[in-house]
Amino acid sequence: MPANTPNFGFTYPLPADPNDVPADLELFANQVEGTLFALESYSRPRHMAQVLGSVTNTIPGTATQGTVTWQTTDFNTAWEEPLGTDPAIVPFTDAATTAITVNWPGYWFIFASIQARTVAPAANIDELALELLLNGSATPPISRNGSHDVTNTAQDSTFLLDVGTGLLLAQGDSISVRAMVRRSAGTSAVSFGRRSLTLLRMTQS
Repeated sequence: MPANTPNFGFTYPLPADPNDVPADLELFANQVEGTLFALESYSRPRHMAQVLGSVTNTIPGTATQGTVTWQTTDFNTAWEEPLGTDPAIVPFTDAATTAITVNWPGYWFIFASIQARTVAPAANIDELALELLLNGSATPPISRNGSHDVTNTAQDSTFLLDVGTGLLLAQGDSISVRAMVRRSAGTSAVSFGRRSLTLLRMTQS
């Protein structure tokens, strides 16, 4: 009865097995070729995209959250054949775009950063935060990160918020970034400025 190698599971005959050299070599060759093809695919360039937002998004004093918009694409790579087709994300031109849709299934690394304006201590704002949403759903958010240190100083008029995760996505899934404000009192508005959302496809499934 054939045995298998401990690492890749290649099949090989034992001394007591019937002799069939051509069939054994064919099986071995196919297993090696399949393994090399899989390893080669892991080393290929990855689908990557980065989108940017420059239009200030403001959460008014009557709101606690708002999904930020994206205006431009920094890069959007395509590595499948024919080269240049079906890039990492679905291209967009609407300056009010909030959802970024992926063209390929797989495990994706997702990272967003947003420049937020600091607020006066009298604004009674306790926290500013970011959430990543899958297909627009916030129940629950994919990932969340916030800061309670949001009051202004003479040196820093803005500070950076970021949030990231790794997520298995299907073709057609979308990623959004939601900004959040937590107030202990008052109705002060908060503005979120320049921002980026980066998506990197790590695996094919």
